[in-house]
Amino acid sequence: MRTIRLVAAAATALAVIASAVGCSSDGTPQDGPTVAADTVKAGPPSGWSDGGYTVDAASLKCGQTASNPTRGVTDTEITIGGLAYLTSASGSSMAGTELGAQARFDRANAEGGVNGRKINYVGTLDDGNDPARNSAQAKALVDKNIFAAVPVMTSSANYLDTFCGETVPFFGWGFNLGFCQTSIGFGITGCQFPEGDVTSTTYGLMIQAMFGGDATGKTTALVGVDNDSARAGLKQLGEQIRSVGVKTVYEENPIPVAGITDTTAVVNALMTSNNGAPPDVVLYVADFNSVIKMTAAMTAAGYEGKNLNPVGYDPRLAGFKDLQKSYTIVQWQPGVDTGVPAIKQLTEDFAKYAPDQAISLPAMAGYWAADMFIQAATKVGPDLTVDKLLKVLNSDYSYYVEGAVPETRWPLNHNISAPCASIVQLNGDKYDITSKLSCGSLIKK
Repeated sequence: MRTIRLVAAAATALAVIASAVGCSSDGTPQDGPTVAADTVKAGPPSGWSDGGYTVDAASLKCGQTASNPTRGVTDTEITIGGLAYLTSASGSSMAGTELGAQARFDRANAEGGVNGRKINYVGTLDDGNDPARNSAQAKALVDKNIFAAVPVMTSSANYLDTFCGETVPFFGWGFNLGFCQTSIGFGITGCQFPEGDVTSTTYGLMIQAMFGGDATGKTTALVGVDNDSARAGLKQLGEQIRSVGVKTVYEENPIPVAGITDTTAVVNALMTSNNGAPPDVVLYVADFNSVIKMTAAMTAAGYEGKNLNPVGYDPRLAGFKDLQKSYTIVQWQPGVDTGVPAIKQLTEDFAKYAPDQAISLPAMAGYWAADMFIQAATKVGPDLTVDKLLKVLNSDYSYYVEGAVPETRWPLNHNISAPCASIVQLNGDKYDITSKLSCGSLIKK
């Protein structure tokens, strides 16, 4: 089998923190807001319901004004730098995110910059997925006199002490805690770690989509990594699934942090989890290699249900045997859908400015993070300062790329992600879109 080293962000990107969930008599969590499976429907990627949930910007951390509000800004340029794990001990990484951001910045510069200022992109520093190095690299970025950090794609949030102390706005994929409950962190789909008594219907709706829009009577098993944040995240995802009336029959975290080697016990448990039978869907929230091993092992065991994961979309996987017929949930519209004008523009930008970079999830996240910054900075106008940028962003600001990136609203999405996603299925050498980008709603518990 050929070796593929791709993003392994599942345990972090979707390990959302939830409040305690009660258990049914058979030990499977079943509490939380629940509605009938056929009454919740997917809606468009903008205009989703907040369920009455609000966030007061004054309650967020890092809300002080900048000591040097014009840091990194001259009459002709804006200095930007990023932070990501471009390498790691396990081999998984967010490599490509820096080139995605570069492509978007290059197009902005070719079009005249942001209100006449060119983006001086000093590159993205690599933290090696090491918390100590994460902190050191954040300080190195500040020493480069950056105005903002774009993209930020790290599993550690140790950078926050520095970025908060220096009031450095940052933009990226919100799968670490630095993006949550702070006034300076902006995830392209919001904060992945919900705060307070709120959940959403996102995963439930995506499972509905896998069954043609009606998942009545279907069952789901959730398999996660063995650490505290992943356990809490799995509870949150289970809650989302149950919110549309789909039963979860297994919700465990048996996969070691270093990855799974022997799948036998987990496969046996899954194959009998639904009253002695297998479930209709198995959701794997784990590193990429573990997802591959579990999917292949379930197939070898005769599993005929649906395999779902959040890491299996990448153009380089086309034709990959061990993920055939599996589904991947994506938080924005996949890059294969060039019928969407914004996706077509993205693919053209990659072809022109990053021709050797695959349009992977990390690369797309870097591109959209740069786009989010550019849109906000443009709205501020010619008199750009850190404080004015943050005031615009935290005053009922909305970021939306039609048909491509779901609407986020600020300050609301400092505390929760947008309740939106899409689903793709790998069939042979291509990805088919099962569900285009759509949204559910937030639900107050």
